[in-house]
Formats: sequence, structure tokens, C-alpha cells
Amino acid sequence: MAIFRNKLDRRATVLRPVHAFGRRASVCQTVLRAPDVSQVHAMVRWNRQAWEIVDQSRNGTTLNGERLPSGRWTALPLGAEVRMGIGDESIWTVEDLAPPATCLFPADASDAGAILELNPRENLLPDEHEPEANVYFQDGKWMLEHIDGIELLTDGAMVRTSSSTWEFVLCDDLDLTSETPISTPMPVALSPDVTLHFEVSQDEEHTSLNVVAQGRSVPLGERIHHYTLVTLARLRQKDAQRGIAPQSQGWVGLDELSRMLGVEPSYVNIQIFRAKHQLLNALPPHLAEPPLVERRRGTVRLGSYPFEIRGGAQPL
Repeated sequence: MAIFRNKLDRRATVLRPVHAFGRRASVCQTVLRAPDVSQVHAMVRWNRQAWEIVDQSRNGTTLNGERLPSGRWTALPLGAEVRMGIGDESIWTVEDLAPPATCLFPADASDAGAILELNPRENLLPDEHEPEANVYFQDGKWMLEHIDGIELLTDGAMVRTSSSTWEFVLCDDLDLTSETPISTPMPVALSPDVTLHFEVSQDEEHTSLNVVAQGRSVPLGERIHHYTLVTLARLRQKDAQRGIAPQSQGWVGLDELSRMLGVEPSYVNIQIFRAKHQLLNALPPHLAEPPLVERRRGTVRLGSYPFEIRGGAQPL
């Protein structure tokens, strides 16, 4: 990702594929407040080979002290100084010239080394060991999943966990979908390609999971989060036995699920993320597309995977 750093306050900005600097907030990705700066002062773009800049101002833009010709695109060299006004607040240093990429940029802009380039399948935050949120690409959109639900991410949105905050940087004109076929709308019917097989001990203390994918068994071992999944599976099974319609089966409030498991809601959220992470790593992308756990307005349920439960002390 290309980065400009301000000479005065050391703040950094990640360049979008077409990036405008100026006073007009409605059209400029980086807003400059100096009175001698034009509404749209200069623009930087990625031409799929290199970064280049063009002056569009009344008072001019300089590159390493040389005034840029108005309206003519000029290549940007690494380490160059770009001035878009009189004061130091209008001077920027070209710190990086990597190609644009959708990413999370740390709110502490001095920590540019902590930029997270996003994997379209999964990005557990702050990390996979204690996940609190997940950013992923689905049906042509970037989504943020957290304890309160799922929301659409737009360019510039802030993504927060208990320990960190990032700005979401969207580079949406780089044909991501043509390079990364992430998901297509799922049919309502359950997929026969993947089945979840739970084994629960009689004392309910141990739960293992085998995933049968296209006739091949993939053992996922014994994990604490498998008991969270089997609890959701039992709720869905009970609703099915009661004749509840498939679209309404298995939904449970996160607080109620926490009470059933005897843990805090935040811990349940971590278990859900860990379960999803394990399944994504165990299956090919096209088989792991349906969400393992679905969310809706503070409620969750097991996704549309067929399952079997063996053992356990709780009758279905």
C-alpha cells in the first residue's frame, strides 16, 4: 500500500487507487484545512504499473521543489516531498509506493508497520488466538462480524476491538472479484457435500467433530468450541422436530446461549470465531462458503449444514 506521511503532525494516509487531496471533504480522501489549498488540490492514482500525481489547484503543487505542470500526470518517486500549500501542514513525504490493496490501517498512524492487508476469506481481530471480530469478503462486499452482529464495511469505516482500532481502506476498483471467487448466493436447500458429525461424551465434558466432505472424513478433533456448535445443533434439531420452518429454526439470543453454556457472551463469541476459523482451514473454499454460524440482530444459530450427534446426556 502506498503511504503519504505529513511533515507537521506525522499522520499517515493510505492511498486509494484514485486519491484526492484538498479542502472539499465530500470528494477528497485526505482533507487539507489550509486556506491556500484548493477544493481539489491534487490527485494521485495507480495506473496499474506505478503511482502518479497531477496538480489541479490554483496555487500549484510541487514535487521535490519543482512545480508540477497543471493537468499533466507525473510519476511519483519514493521518498519525494509533495507540497500542496505554504505551511508544513501541507507537505507530505512519499513513504511507500506499493500497489493499492484493501486493508486495515491502524488508527495510531505512526504504526504503519501494523497495516493488515486483508484476506478475502477471513481476518480474525485482533488475532486468531483471542478473536473478537472477523472481516471477510462475501457477495461482492466486505463485511464485519462482531458480537453484536454483521455489518457492511464502507471505505473509511473504523473497526474496533478491545485493544486496537483500524481504518478500513477499500480499494474496490482492482477487480478483486475476478481474482478471488469467494462466494455465490447459497441455495436454501442444505448442501449434501459437507456433513458435521459430533461425538459427545456421556458426561457432556468432551465433544469431537468430524467433517465429512464429498465422501472424505476430516477429523477436527476435540475442542471446547465444538460443544458450542453441538449446543446450536441441538437447538436447530429441536425446532425441526417441532415443525418450525427451516428459516426460523435454531435461532437463540447470544445472552441465552451464554447462560446455557455457563460463560460470558464475549467468550461465546470467541468460540464461534474459532470454530469458523477451524472449518475454513479444513475445507476447500467452495465447500466452506455457507456460514458455519449465522447471526441476526443479537441472535445466532448453526448454519445450513446437515449434522449428526452421537452420545451425550441430552436427548434430542
